[in-house]
Amino acid sequence: MFGRDSVFILPLLPLIILCLCFLPQSSSPVQLSLHPIHSPKVFTSYSMNKGNTAKLESVENVKRETTGRIACAQGSWATTMYSESVPQHTVDRIKAKLNITNGRLKDVPTAPRMKWDLYDPLVNIMQSIVAASGNANHENMTREVMHTRGKRLVKQAVNIKMSPDIVIKATGNSFELPRTKDIDGVDATSVGYTNVTTVMEVKLDHTTNDNADFRIAMKEVQRMGVYAKEIFAQQPNRLFIRFLVITQARVRLIQYDRAGALYSPLINYHNDLDTLIRLVVGLSSVAEVELGLDDTIRWESRKGKKIRGTVIIYDEKADEYRQYKMRNIDPFWRRDALFGRATRMWDVVDGNKRRLLVKDAWIAVKGTTPEHILLAKAANVMGVQQLVDYEDRAGTEFGEIEFLRPAPEAGKKSDFENMTFQRIITVRYGEALHSFKTEREVLTALRDAIAAHERLIDVGVLHCDISLANILFGVPGASEGLRGILIDLDIAVEVKYDKKVTGYRTAGTQYSLSQLLQRGKGRAWRSAHDYLDDLESFFWVLIHIIFDRVQHSQTWTRDPIKAFSSVDMMVSGGMKRAFLSIDLIQSKIPDCWTPKCKDMVIAFQDFMREIAIQKERIVGSMKEEWDPAPMQALHTRKSEHYGKILEMMDSALDAIGSDRSLPRVEK
Repeated sequence: MFGRDSVFILPLLPLIILCLCFLPQSSSPVQLSLHPIHSPKVFTSYSMNKGNTAKLESVENVKRETTGRIACAQGSWATTMYSESVPQHTVDRIKAKLNITNGRLKDVPTAPRMKWDLYDPLVNIMQSIVAASGNANHENMTREVMHTRGKRLVKQAVNIKMSPDIVIKATGNSFELPRTKDIDGVDATSVGYTNVTTVMEVKLDHTTNDNADFRIAMKEVQRMGVYAKEIFAQQPNRLFIRFLVITQARVRLIQYDRAGALYSPLINYHNDLDTLIRLVVGLSSVAEVELGLDDTIRWESRKGKKIRGTVIIYDEKADEYRQYKMRNIDPFWRRDALFGRATRMWDVVDGNKRRLLVKDAWIAVKGTTPEHILLAKAANVMGVQQLVDYEDRAGTEFGEIEFLRPAPEAGKKSDFENMTFQRIITVRYGEALHSFKTEREVLTALRDAIAAHERLIDVGVLHCDISLANILFGVPGASEGLRGILIDLDIAVEVKYDKKVTGYRTAGTQYSLSQLLQRGKGRAWRSAHDYLDDLESFFWVLIHIIFDRVQHSQTWTRDPIKAFSSVDMMVSGGMKRAFLSIDLIQSKIPDCWTPKCKDMVIAFQDFMREIAIQKERIVGSMKEEWDPAPMQALHTRKSEHYGKILEMMDSALDAIGSDRSLPRVEK
């Protein structure tokens, strides 16, 4: 069944037998590294289109997302927070207006029976602090502390009924009334995650502590992750968020940023009233940057609702600001994961009414080349996204995670990945590839994107994240070479595989990652990500379109397609390798595709299978050093490899019937 190289198959027999339950037979070899097969739950970040989140997540997903991302700070982090913006003389002035008796806030019950016995006293005290600071009413901005007991707030991100205990409601640039139209189960029409500076959880003092064995603090931070998820989703210019957990005696500060979550030990605020005052004043600040909001994104509002907006770029070299008007008040795409890049994309126009795209994202400082640098290298490369403007906030107070967190103790390393905020503005092209209507649209866009990928390699850039979302259609009527546009270089790298043939980096979109990269993860001598891995990613994109984006009766592909997206690299990579080894024939491909298209898919699979076999013979198990010369020799055939694939694509472009509408499936 597996041909002349079947010697590679014997150790893999269990997986192959499993694959054969639903894959057609093959005559080609496969060499897999096996882990126990299971079906783990896939954690997915969700995007937003036209202001609507695609899917509500569960609380369990949020908890999983925070695993390994929570750190405890020294007490000095909270006690010195806002010490510059809220100086001591301001603290003293506010303290003089509070009811303090025998060293404690008199209005806070000493022995409340239920936590809601604390709501009104705490709200009144904190509102007094806000009013005394001048934040309650400042120009066109207001801040009001209020409890939300019994109120159901609009949810966009997490499927849960719980709501915060206390919030600081706000008006001003970044805030608007909650969008309650056509949403059931909501009775809070004047307050929501769209118009709060922070939220707070109230607890009885005996229900919380800092004992690591009980993990109570960790659970409090995870619970706040639900609110963080909502605020990040409903306030799209949020860079970070700070929360409070407060009892009748103590308070805890919690911060969520794109590197993780940070929390302070509990602080007795009766003994340290200065800290409570600073925290409340800081969390009600009228300076939106202090709240964690990006004030270079500006909106105009009418009757409490945003009606139009502007994105501003600061050019440090020219010392000037440039404005771009939003075509929609919401980003048209966002990444809803709590941590990581947190990408937001905005549809804008410049002063000449030219349609552009603004992309905001956080990128890792270590081991990552800023996208604007790679886009600059790709200037004038046909078929690749073109840079118009950019802003890199590395080294700025609110633009780098390192500046949002306390410095590590002497002799210790930071327990988070440092990231910087970057904004790029590029030409706006057509819709993403998954919005195709006809076979011809799919093939011309893929063909031109593959050609663009080769040109990108020629200027020294390897994309590393070929996916459905990262290939766009060109503008209507685009000429050859511009019918498919390659975008998103935020995890791209400079070409180095020709000099260093091994590498540890695994980056990209799971369902379209190269199977060898996945199966080699963690191996000491894994081959470096190269252009052949990206060409394989193009193949998986095509397979997803052919089998997963149209209506058809070919049920044999359902399990493999699902496995391609598994979070387990061995499951995903193993299933892809098995898929490459099958005999793919026309009758196994949905009939909505033309015979020429089917032939092209089969030829593409044959090509990628042969490349997989060649690479496996070179790298072996990847557990020990291998001779790099054959791999370097394989790379010298780059032009031949691209030429073969483009020839395959071209052969199918003129197929009769390729302009018929396809029975597309929305995902």
